[in-house]
Amino acid sequence: MLVEINTEVLKKFGISADDFLYLYLLHAKSYDCLEGLTLNLDPEALQTKGLLKLGEELQDHTIRQSFLDMFQVPFDQMWSELLSHFPLKVFTKGSVRILRAKDANARSNAKAKKAYERYVKSDSARHRHVVKCLKNELDFRRANDSLGFMQMLQTWVNNHTWEQYEDLENESSESTTRITRKL
Repeated sequence: MLVEINTEVLKKFGISADDFLYLYLLHAKSYDCLEGLTLNLDPEALQTKGLLKLGEELQDHTIRQSFLDMFQVPFDQMWSELLSHFPLKVFTKGSVRILRAKDANARSNAKAKKAYERYVKSDSARHRHVVKCLKNELDFRRANDSLGFMQMLQTWVNNHTWEQYEDLENESSESTTRITRKL
């Protein structure tokens, strides 16, 4: 089984990777996989943090809603949030380029929506990461006056363009623009 661990979730809850894996496998009801692993965890601490309700047997343990909310957000809500941040149009040298349809459920957005749904898979942590990267890109492009070169929504989603802006820190516009003087 392949399990992807988002470190932001670990930081938010103050848990280890072992704790996360334990909770995730409990939620997936992969008890046989859990029994084959050697994890360093404290179930009592997870219960104290409100992430787990302990039962008599392993199968009786219950994952709390606070942990599940990190993963189970309706996709339509995530899609609407992404579109609320993604520009509708950009201006380039006297002309206007349309980047996406205004309506989230418009037919022209359908391919991008399907591709985004395949990537996100209702994982809200993954979605928040994409939105954060989109905000980084928008800040970068505004600071460098390059918003006109932004990709259309479908291209942006298909190419996973947000990955280019993952580690980009929000720098001030003064440090990214060139200073010129007129003589």
